[in-house]
Amino acid sequence: MASTTRRDFLGCTAAVLLARSAGAGSPAAPAAPPYAYGYVGTYTPNGGGIYAFRIELATGALTQLQVVDDIRNPSWLALSPDQTRLYAVSEIDSGALVSYAIDPRSMRLTRLSAVASGGNSPAYLSVHPSGKFAFAGNYGSGTVALFPIGADGALTAASDVRPSVGPRHLGHAADEQPGQFASSDHAGPHIHMVAADPYGQFVIANDAGLDLTLVWRLDAQAQRLLPAEVPVVPAPAGSAPRHFVFHPNGHVFYNLYEHDAKIAVYDYDPAHGILRLKQSLSTLPAKYAGSNLASEILISRDGRYVYAANRLHNAIASFAVLADGQLRALADTWVHADSPRSLSFDPTGAYLYACNQKSDSITSFHVNPATGALQFTGRYEPVGSPAALCVLRLAGV
Repeated sequence: MASTTRRDFLGCTAAVLLARSAGAGSPAAPAAPPYAYGYVGTYTPNGGGIYAFRIELATGALTQLQVVDDIRNPSWLALSPDQTRLYAVSEIDSGALVSYAIDPRSMRLTRLSAVASGGNSPAYLSVHPSGKFAFAGNYGSGTVALFPIGADGALTAASDVRPSVGPRHLGHAADEQPGQFASSDHAGPHIHMVAADPYGQFVIANDAGLDLTLVWRLDAQAQRLLPAEVPVVPAPAGSAPRHFVFHPNGHVFYNLYEHDAKIAVYDYDPAHGILRLKQSLSTLPAKYAGSNLASEILISRDGRYVYAANRLHNAIASFAVLADGQLRALADTWVHADSPRSLSFDPTGAYLYACNQKSDSITSFHVNPATGALQFTGRYEPVGSPAALCVLRLAGV
């Protein structure tokens, strides 16, 4: 394990204290610290486990501080709302979730709990805005599981597990681009993402295997998921809904389809959890031909730009968000690496990172706040099979 220096210690302490003092009502906001911190989940054994990094806010540079090697395939990570706990999937056949306490001074992780994920090969987890629940999407078994979180931040056993059910489709989409030879697994249900809506009332999951988006109402008192008014939103056959993101206004929902590389734009009714489709557009350049699998979608903090990663094409598509939430294509930016599995912003939104699973690297890009354009920084951070970067917020930025 890499050691933490005194400089790291002091910078880290300042960052965390500033983050946790947000909203404390002090008359003068303190100056932003020069560093932020984040964690990277990987596929083992090529990756070492969970990596802690210091992020230089002025340049976006990453410095590795620690490797936690007590978990297999921590392919997705999530933070508690108060940023004192880190949660990780263990994407293995038996399926597990692991919770860690984050030391506010050293940023080191201490394991709190490990529980069964409620299915096989969990690929995603998220935390409810209240911090009282976690949700796991089990890719292998096609189940969504709800986990109460204890007062100490530890996960408890699943209080509810919901299967995904529906007809099977072919592994190819009718509207895929010419020359698509990559295939998405449509042999059965495969949950690829699950998260609460911004209001915490409904829980949404994407089933990439059955081409469905599922919606539940969260019964927090009973610790259960109940079918919403419209519980199933079908996607085009073979499209493989993967990841989604909400606009900051909470009324527009962007759903990324893996196989046909499309973004479906929906109006969202937060009172009833209802999605109404209003646009569908490609994440690939015009006249693109060849294999591709879309992987990740992000929206800028100000809601002006959307970014989508394309594996095999190895690029990031950028879009301008129009007044009604619909998208207009802007650019296509090479990631300078292979197979961008996920994308993340630094806490300021000034830098975007691509976790490039097959080239064992994280590449970074400066984000132009006026145009949304991405410019490669020229930096590569070597990490074996990086899957996801989870970044701590900072106060005042």
